[in-house]
Amino acid sequence: MTISNVRAFIAIAMVLVFIGLTAVMALYPLFSSKNVDIKDYADFFVKIASVYTGILGVIVGYYFARAQGAGAAGPDSSAARPNRE
Repeated sequence: MTISNVRAFIAIAMVLVFIGLTAVMALYPLFSSKNVDIKDYADFFVKIASVYTGILGVIVGYYFARAQGAGAAGPDSSAARPNRE
C-alpha cells in the first residue's frame, strides 16, 4: 500500500465511523427500553457530535489538502493558475 492509499483508507474509515456513530446516537432514543428525555439527550448529542466532527474535519481536511497537491486551493483552481493576459 502506498501512503496515499493509507490516507484514503483512514479518511474513508473515519467518515464511516462518523456516520455510524451519528446514526446509532440518533436512533438510540427510539429503540431504547429506557425513558429518554429528548431535551437532555439532544444537548448530549450536540456536545458529543461537535467534538468528533472537529476531529473528523481535521483528519479529512489533512487528507484532502495532501491529496490535491501544493496549496490549500489545489492545482486545478483558478487561484493556483498564473494570470496569462
